[in-house]
Amino acid sequence: MTNVIKFLSKNVSNKIASGEVIHNPSSILKEILENSIDAYAKNIKIILKNGGKNRIHIIDDGIGMSKNDAIKSFERYSTSKINKIEDLLKISTKGFRGEALSYISSVTQIEIETRYIESDIGIRLIIENGKLKYNPLPIAMDKGCSICIKNIFYNIPAKRKFLKSSKLELKNIINEFYKLALSHNDLNFYLENDNKILFDLKSSSYKERIIHIFGEKIKKFLIKIKKTTNLVKLQGYITNPKYYKSNKLEQYLFLNKRFIKNKNIHDAIITSYEGLINKKYNPSYFIFLTMEPSKFNINISPSKTEVKFDDEICLCKQITSTIKECLGIKKISNFLLKQVNVKKLSTREITYFNNEYKKLKNNKFKKSFNEKYKWIQIYNKYIIGFLNYRLILVDQNRAHQRILYDYFDNNSLKKRMKFKFPIEIKISNKNRFFIKKILYKLNNLVLQIYLIKDIM
Repeated sequence: MTNVIKFLSKNVSNKIASGEVIHNPSSILKEILENSIDAYAKNIKIILKNGGKNRIHIIDDGIGMSKNDAIKSFERYSTSKINKIEDLLKISTKGFRGEALSYISSVTQIEIETRYIESDIGIRLIIENGKLKYNPLPIAMDKGCSICIKNIFYNIPAKRKFLKSSKLELKNIINEFYKLALSHNDLNFYLENDNKILFDLKSSSYKERIIHIFGEKIKKFLIKIKKTTNLVKLQGYITNPKYYKSNKLEQYLFLNKRFIKNKNIHDAIITSYEGLINKKYNPSYFIFLTMEPSKFNINISPSKTEVKFDDEICLCKQITSTIKECLGIKKISNFLLKQVNVKKLSTREITYFNNEYKKLKNNKFKKSFNEKYKWIQIYNKYIIGFLNYRLILVDQNRAHQRILYDYFDNNSLKKRMKFKFPIEIKISNKNRFFIKKILYKLNNLVLQIYLIKDIM
């Protein structure tokens, strides 16, 4: 039987960004789930009691652990993920610090059952205050691991009283669950709380996993993105500008299947929507980056969500250009054409508009709208089309005003017409002053206006 868990040397452990990583039930769930994924599990079952405050039970069908590995796994700086300093520069697993299980075992009550893939029997360990309560017991079980964590912070009352309500703790757990379920769409996940099934996700494509989690309503708004450069492989889904949120809950960025946060990359994504969406709203995105581990450093913070890239500026530019390109390829106009109040202009309507405008601006606007292009009308207010490979947007109301203005301003129409009887309008001194100020303009609009006091 091979023992794979080893204690890190002091030289290596000193290079690890250390710190307390367990703050609530969701942080416990994250660490245990990452261990299951690193153990090549295909099926992961999560059973909660009281939003995880009383119990978090995770069962997987991974490779499991041997007796010696199971005992050592609860010691600080014990891990199977790295051995030497150089390994920190090419991390490919979720966990690598060897700290989480040690801290979890010191603030909770744990029962673990595990059977290594090459073993005939499994073992059961019961741990309290970071120490074995009984000698390991041999048991019959399938390969994999079952770890039951009870009563978080039971021995630290000051921390336990600061836990949120069961409803809020469950919400935090679901948020962590989303991150791992989205990035590992090839795995089966099951989640229940207080005997109520919340999720039963089967292996699926990225798109199907997004829809299963966030609902069918998002399906028609998803736009696929995919591009590979010498720096990064970029894939995933963004949403049409028509689909937006007032919060940032549906924004997920992953690097090598690990959820990360990066303000510059986030800003690069949002910049891609500039001019398409109101700044106070947020588009949704589910973006997966794949890069060589040597091109970034994940050993920045205990949470392992902060990343330092070798060439972050270039990465941001490539992300922005890819998203803009995909938004263009999908042609937002195709989306607008499907709306109820959008219609294509008929040849008769285009011809009429051309002729009316051409009459007034023939010497300034020499080329009329070309009928070979498809012109569309939006919301009965705007006309969109192409002219000389340029996108033209016409506000119909303002165009109509301009046509009328040009019509009245035409010198050939400035023939004085007299009413049989003049029209008298009484105005206040305040308005009289204002009209006198613009009188020359009014007289140019085929009108002749006199102020009586000025005549007298």
